[in-house]
Amino acid sequence: MLKKHKETILTALLGLIIFIALNAVMLQYHYELWTHPKVGFWSAFWNRFEISGFDSYTYIIVSEWRPLYTLSRHPLLALMVWPLSQLNGWLMDTYHMNFAIYVVAAVWVTASLCSWMLTYRIMRRLIMLDAWHSLLLTLFFYSFSHVMLTSFVPDHMTLTLPLLLLTLYLTGTAIRDGKVMPLWQILTLAFVAMGVTTTNIVKVFISECVMTWGRKPVTVMLSRMAGFFIPVAIIGVLYFWQQQTTQMREKERAENTVRKRAMRDTLFAQKITQSEEAVKELRSNQIIDLSIVTNTEYHIDRLPSVVENIFGEGLILHEDHVLEDANRQRPVLVRYSHWRFYVMEGIIVMLFLLGAWKARRERLMVSALLMFAFDMVLHVGLNFASADVYIMTAHWAFVIPFGTAYLMKHCEGKPRIATLLTCVVLFLTVFLWIHNTRLIVQHILT
Repeated sequence: MLKKHKETILTALLGLIIFIALNAVMLQYHYELWTHPKVGFWSAFWNRFEISGFDSYTYIIVSEWRPLYTLSRHPLLALMVWPLSQLNGWLMDTYHMNFAIYVVAAVWVTASLCSWMLTYRIMRRLIMLDAWHSLLLTLFFYSFSHVMLTSFVPDHMTLTLPLLLLTLYLTGTAIRDGKVMPLWQILTLAFVAMGVTTTNIVKVFISECVMTWGRKPVTVMLSRMAGFFIPVAIIGVLYFWQQQTTQMREKERAENTVRKRAMRDTLFAQKITQSEEAVKELRSNQIIDLSIVTNTEYHIDRLPSVVENIFGEGLILHEDHVLEDANRQRPVLVRYSHWRFYVMEGIIVMLFLLGAWKARRERLMVSALLMFAFDMVLHVGLNFASADVYIMTAHWAFVIPFGTAYLMKHCEGKPRIATLLTCVVLFLTVFLWIHNTRLIVQHILT
C-alpha cells in the first residue's frame, strides 16, 4: 500500500509540514494576550489584529460564540463555527486558557491540506502533468502572498478555497469520464459552498453548466439548473430564522453595549457619531447599496487597482505598508519599490494568459476562467471590496497555475521551450516563497 500511494503520501506530508510551520508562526502573534486575555474577547482580538484586510471574527466567535459574520454574505458560517466554539469552551473550563487560536489552527491546517491535495490532483489527474511539474505548480500557487495567508489567517477564504477546488475536481473528473455529477452531489456542494460565502453558489452553478453543456438534452439541463433552487430555498429559510433569533439578539446586545459606554464616555460617544457619519458618506459612494456587495466604490481607479492590488499585492507583497489594513491606515494603492516586481507580475500574468489561450477548449479551464470572470465583474466592474481586494485572491488565483499547467502540457513536445518554462516557474516560485514568507514572518513576530 505504501508503494502504491507513495506519491500521494509524500505530497501530503510536504503540504502538512508547510501548513503546520505557517500556523506555528501565527500562534506567536499576540500569544499571551489572546490565550490569557485581561479584557473582553472583542477588545483582545479586534484591537490588536492587523494582517492585511482580514478580520478576527473567527477568533472572537470561537472564543465566545456570537453571530458576527454578515449574514447576507456568510449565511451559515456562524453555525458552522459553533461546534468549534463549544470545543473551545470546554477546553477553557478545563484548562483555564483560551484555546481559540489552537482550535482554528488545527482546522485551518486540515482545510489547507485539502486545498493543497486538490490542487495537486487536478494537475496530476485532470491536466495530466507528471509528478514533478504538478508539485512545482502546487508550490507556485501557494507562493502567492494572499493564498499563503489564507492557510493560517482566520478568515472564511480558507474554507471557500477547498470547496471551489473540490467543485472543479469533481466536475473535471466527470468531464474527463464523459459523465455528469449526480444531481444530489452537486446540490450538496452548492449548499455547503453557499453557506460559507453566498456568491460561491454562482461558481458551482457555472461548473454545472460547463459540465452538462452539449452532453445532456436541454430539458435535462434546465431541470438540473432548477434544482439549484433547493439549496437556495433552504438557506433562505435558515437566513430568516437567524435574522429573527440570533442576529436580533446580537444587534440588541451591541446596541446596549454602545449606549452604556457612550453614556459614561463622551469621547467614545463622539467617535461613534463620527463613525456613523463616515458610514453614511461611504454608502453615498456606492454603485450598489446592498449588504451583500458593500464597498462598491466608484471613485477608485480600476487599472491601478488591477496592477497594484489584484495581480500585485494579491500575489507579491509590497515592501511598504506590509500587511497593513486599508480600512485603517494603509493607502488603497501602494507602489512597488523596484521595477523587478512589475516584471515578475507581468511574467505571471503572461503565463496565465498564454495558458488560458492554449486551454480555451478545455472544459475544466473554461469553468475556472468563468469563475475568475465572475470575480472580476465584482471586483473590477463593480469595484466590490476594492480597497482591500487582494484578500479575495484565493477565490480566483487557481486559474494562474491551471493556465500555466496547460501551457506546460502544450510544450511537452518542445524540450527547449518546456525547460525554459519550467525554469521560469521554478524561479518565480522560489523568489515568491522567500519574499512573501520573509515579510509575513517579520510582520507577525515583530
